[in-house]
Amino acid sequence: MSTNQSADAFVHINRDLASIKSRVSNLAFQFKEVAPRSQRDETFIGLFLEDATALAAAAQALLTIAYDPTPAEPESP
Repeated sequence: MSTNQSADAFVHINRDLASIKSRVSNLAFQFKEVAPRSQRDETFIGLFLEDATALAAAAQALLTIAYDPTPAEPESP
């Protein structure tokens, strides 16, 4: 992956995260001002937390990956 490809990936990730942050803020407003959380909402929040935790772990793991490309297969005669 070239530097441009990784930069493009991070641009898309940050755009998606901004959208998620906006939706979470909207939910916070809804739960405070419009209606209390339901049991269903709490179930979805729990699932969201599991996904967010897994995503944070995957992002952290990116910092541990060493560049070590797999050698090309030798050509058959």
